[in-house]
Amino acid sequence: MKLIQLCIVGVISLLLTACQSTTNPKPNLVLNQNHSMSAQQALLRAKRVSDVNYQLDLELTHPRQFSGNALISFNLSDTEQPLALDFNQANVTAFTINGSKVYPNYDGKRLSISAALLNHGNNQISLQFRKPYSQTDQGLIRYTDPIDGNTYLYSHFLPSSAQMMVPQFDQPDLKAVYDLTVTAPNGWTVISASTSSNHTKGDSATRWQFAATQPISPHSFSLHAGPYKHWRTELEQLPINLYARQSIAEQVDSAQWFEQTRQALTFYQQQLGIPYPFSKYDQLLVPKLPQSMMANAAVSTFEEPTLETKQLHFVVSRAIAEQWFSNLVTLRWWDDLWFSQSLATFMANKSLAGKPSAAIDYQDKYDIYQIDERDNSQPIETAVTTSQQVDEGVPPSTIKKGVALLTQLSFLLGEKPFYQGLNQYLKQYQYGTATLNEFMATLAASTKRPLDDWTTNWFYRSGVNQIEAQYQCNNNRISYLSINQSASDDSSVLRQQKVKLGLFTLGRQALHPNLISTVTYDGQTTNIKRLQGIRCPDLVFPNYEDLGYVRVKLDPRSLETALIHLHKIENAQLRSMLWQTLWGSVLEGDLPLNRFLGSVLINAPHEQQPMVLAQLIDKLEQTKALLEQMSPNQQSYSQKALRALEQMSLRLTMTQTQDQIKSLWFNAYINFATSHQAIQHLAALLAGTEQLTGINLDQKQRWAIIIHLNRYDYSGAQRLLFKEKQVDSSEIAAKYAMSAEVAQPKATQKRRWFERVQQHDANSDPLMLDKLTLVMKQLYPSEQKALSQATAEQRLAELTEVDKRNSPEFMRLYTQFLLPMNCSYASVAKLTHTLNNESHLSQVTKQGLERALQTEKQCLLVKERIFQ
Repeated sequence: MKLIQLCIVGVISLLLTACQSTTNPKPNLVLNQNHSMSAQQALLRAKRVSDVNYQLDLELTHPRQFSGNALISFNLSDTEQPLALDFNQANVTAFTINGSKVYPNYDGKRLSISAALLNHGNNQISLQFRKPYSQTDQGLIRYTDPIDGNTYLYSHFLPSSAQMMVPQFDQPDLKAVYDLTVTAPNGWTVISASTSSNHTKGDSATRWQFAATQPISPHSFSLHAGPYKHWRTELEQLPINLYARQSIAEQVDSAQWFEQTRQALTFYQQQLGIPYPFSKYDQLLVPKLPQSMMANAAVSTFEEPTLETKQLHFVVSRAIAEQWFSNLVTLRWWDDLWFSQSLATFMANKSLAGKPSAAIDYQDKYDIYQIDERDNSQPIETAVTTSQQVDEGVPPSTIKKGVALLTQLSFLLGEKPFYQGLNQYLKQYQYGTATLNEFMATLAASTKRPLDDWTTNWFYRSGVNQIEAQYQCNNNRISYLSINQSASDDSSVLRQQKVKLGLFTLGRQALHPNLISTVTYDGQTTNIKRLQGIRCPDLVFPNYEDLGYVRVKLDPRSLETALIHLHKIENAQLRSMLWQTLWGSVLEGDLPLNRFLGSVLINAPHEQQPMVLAQLIDKLEQTKALLEQMSPNQQSYSQKALRALEQMSLRLTMTQTQDQIKSLWFNAYINFATSHQAIQHLAALLAGTEQLTGINLDQKQRWAIIIHLNRYDYSGAQRLLFKEKQVDSSEIAAKYAMSAEVAQPKATQKRRWFERVQQHDANSDPLMLDKLTLVMKQLYPSEQKALSQATAEQRLAELTEVDKRNSPEFMRLYTQFLLPMNCSYASVAKLTHTLNNESHLSQVTKQGLERALQTEKQCLLVKERIFQ
């Protein structure tokens, strides 16, 4: 009888082994129906799996696919449930689990392993596979250079897409050691997360053996191969390499790259007190990435257009910072992705402090405030339920807010204690994973200062506060000064901040800084008693140097001083911040638009700092759009104001001597030229029958004039467009010409372009998206209100269907340029109805509606209080 029972048990065991490919694993352990993973699934798997090691042997000699063997070792805490191994769209030809060769239970996204085949403790999975090279921006990408025919491979992983190259437990908290061997054609260089320890050259291929890595996350692993041009240098025996396609090698300034790399590495090692964490550092220029760069462990890839940007040294420094803050210490789950990227950006800003092109665009801060004040704004730390939510990366506005909050935190704690906390954080969690809360706990322990309330108020609550200095003077001396804090309408949170209070006194030629005082405020009112007896200021700015994350409202006396004497402030950063403060007051309805424009006419002619002037002109372009949207209600004033902007920009073009300032004003004049006389003047400049001293039209400016003439229906615009197309046949000229045609105020033509936009879907030719991007930008300019209203109802009625068919990238553009707005209560009502009643809209489209609704409400406020 016992023998029979043993036989039955043996048969059942054999059946389990033979049939495991059809076993249905429990739903909570199986990935979604794409390569994404939920936070709950990741948490459950991380509790079970540990001590992961990948031995990978890859063959890269086939032109259409690569093949490989993978031996995956790991520890398992229990065998109660099946286990999923992530591997996307591969041909698995052999599969062995703990010595048992089985037919894999594989659905094209994951290999599901029966609990009966798993061991408590050590496990080994062995598999052989073939996989085509990626045709998207994820996985192992193959690129054939159209110039010389050379082939290059490079990897790029979005969250949870490392599985698109090799089989892995693809989540950031399951760090592993990677032991890589690669066979590649002779003449190729192979690059990965560790140094190559051995090369064996054969008749047509070379076998590359790499040293085992430190524990790194799947998305931090990488693989690149091809006949790359190679440059090399060292920093204290650390090998630093740079690679690029042979055909673009002459465009690469390797000395510049290496100098910036050495500077950044030296800065981070000194400031953080932690040596560079890997055995070498490689940088590759690759043809195309979804963003400017990607920082994997010991290897950073940069999109080739980075070569042309003025921010090259920032991008290089930013990628190096991620070696500490994304690869040495890795986020535990993707809800902290903003944090690691913000921390790396914060450090990159520090490494470049004082360098001209490291300057921050200070109007960006106000744009972030705008987002944070929307009705449905989210805290910066929000739950990410699936990795798919961050496939497109973290929005730039979120990273900038993160940098702003870290800037305030560093100032609040003091720079030295802050860096000491960073050092402890990196030491405690090196080669491991950590969360935002663990970072803050480390800072609190290091600085011996409780930070729980600060963390909750800043990271887990949305909204931005406003501060205003209030003061009284007797006998020209301060008798009382306080900082009053208020919260937005939908929030009662009053936060603690440390700021610099700038007090300025008006002189004949300048607004002199009388006193810069550091103060910490908390609650509704903070009385600054130590300033009693100080000379009475003409202007107080309670966020000098922009160290706080807060909106500033100027007190009445400071407001009057700024409106008239802003140009007398020597500090360019403060001038920029004051312009943004005044403009914010206009949009909030606190400052009438006519007073703002009056201040512009007084102060703008004196501005000689290009960055500040560019920001001011951007606000004037927003003003122009607002004035055109307000018509015909405020038509008389709008025409006078637009005429004033037109005349000012022309006059300053003619009188300025600094080339960059003159060019900025001329480009503004092209945009502000709306009168019949100015339109004719632009046409004459284009024809060469009139000239402006110091202005020699370049091709970009010629096209800007042609687009503008077509937009405002100049009688000879079509002829000028045709003529310019014959002279300039470049690729960019074709885009400019399309923009000019779309901008023409012709109803039939508008309708044709509009229908193309509405019919677009995610499967359309990618080149069509480039064309429609131009179309959407130019289709309904602010002054063409009647043409816009002709399709307004249809755009809202079809929004859900358009959203379903298209990518987030397309909808981001669509909601930016094509949501109908005409500065009216009816428009607000329609946008609100769409936002509240269309329940199946994507997050991108909802955010676009919220932005449009906020813009409409601001336009109404400006219109109602234009003369108050």
